[in-house]
Amino acid sequence: MKRIFLISILLFFYIGNMFSQSGLVKDTVNYKLKIIQDNRIEQLNRTYTSLYQMEGYRIQIYSGNKKQPARQARLEFTQLYRDVKAHESYQQPYFKVRVGDFRTKLEALKFQKEVQVHFPNCYIVKDGIEVEELLK
Repeated sequence: MKRIFLISILLFFYIGNMFSQSGLVKDTVNYKLKIIQDNRIEQLNRTYTSLYQMEGYRIQIYSGNKKQPARQARLEFTQLYRDVKAHESYQQPYFKVRVGDFRTKLEALKFQKEVQVHFPNCYIVKDGIEVEELLK
């Protein structure tokens, strides 16, 4: 029994060694590859990423049935936070202002604490976020 075990171990190492790669590198050759890409591919890629949305979170700072207060809330927000995008939408009968593009609820919660000083009734909502904003 011991012989069979010993023979199988030796056979295993011999076959493993036979199929393994050699540790010696004989010659290294450097190749340069030049890629020629059509400009239309880049344009198509930009169009695709600007249209694509993924599931994420935004902070809703206003919801009401009048257009002017929604515009005012958006204007106030953009004056305070110039680098964060504000999205104004109309879902009958409500005008809504949602801000930010956050992948996780934790990121949205962190920003909500900051925004809550100026917009005390804001809350986090699940929404489609723009991938293009996340790539910047």
